[in-house]
Amino acid sequence: MLQSLDKINGRLNRILQLVYLNFLWGGLVIAGLGVFTFGPASYAMVAVIRKWLRTKETFPLTKTYFSYFKENYRETLLMSWIYGVIGVVLLVDLSFIHNWYLRIALYIAAFLYLLSALYIFPIMAHYDWKGYFFKMKMAFLFGFSHLHYSLVLILSLVGIYLMIIQTMPGVLTFIGGSLFFSAVTWTANSIFCHLEWKNSYTEKTEENKNIIKTVKEKIYEKSNARKIRS
Repeated sequence: MLQSLDKINGRLNRILQLVYLNFLWGGLVIAGLGVFTFGPASYAMVAVIRKWLRTKETFPLTKTYFSYFKENYRETLLMSWIYGVIGVVLLVDLSFIHNWYLRIALYIAAFLYLLSALYIFPIMAHYDWKGYFFKMKMAFLFGFSHLHYSLVLILSLVGIYLMIIQTMPGVLTFIGGSLFFSAVTWTANSIFCHLEWKNSYTEKTEENKNIIKTVKEKIYEKSNARKIRS
């Protein structure tokens, strides 16, 4: 009974934290008119959610959020501008180009752009890679190589937001941003954990192969030594 109450209390606390995180994010985005703070604020939210997922330690939410907001401000700002410009170009092209062959190509390009945009902030929060376009490329490869995860994520987000808009649109004021980035970060973290497990399994397999090889070599050496003695 007490364990059930603790779990319920923990989940309610997490929901309240997500609401508070959403207001921090929304306040910063509005304060910077979107253009100057959307990228850093979104990155900070992803980094905080990632920390929740990967550690059981408690930490001061406001202090941690603003720490992440400031640590990569310039890089995340420029990254958001790059994606923003590409997104605007795609929207303009889709609005004015009526040739169906070109529109199909643009739809494909828009989907590939979406794959990269979804994972760019989780990639930046998880890996210490250098170079804007390298990170963009890796975000795209990350989303494309795990396409089933990406499709489930996109369809789930579309379904959830449509349901909320039709039933309780006011809820988006409280968790609209944090819900989106929680889903994206949770999906990305699941893939990260899978890749880490796969890499560790590969390393262990290679290590076991090396051990077996060493043992075989020693057995072979001993058998040869016995033959020489006899």
